[in-house]
Amino acid sequence: MRAALDESIVRICGVSDGAVRPETTLEELGIDSLIAAEIITDLEIRTGAELPMDVLRGLSMLGTVGEVADHICVGADLTAADDGS
Repeated sequence: MRAALDESIVRICGVSDGAVRPETTLEELGIDSLIAAEIITDLEIRTGAELPMDVLRGLSMLGTVGEVADHICVGADLTAADDGS
């Protein structure tokens, strides 16, 4: 899921692969609530995972790509270390 998240961020935000690191803040990437919703939708489509609405709501409290990845993995009932899909 982390790899899919990184790929979605690169594609949707138009940033380079190297710009997306666990410690990179969402603000540095220009991610606001609308872009976050687009990223979540993209992840659902690409991975087939259904992410609960609270995953999207919880993103507003997170600051880094790593925190978002962990939050999504928990919301999708995946382990945080899962790099699949």
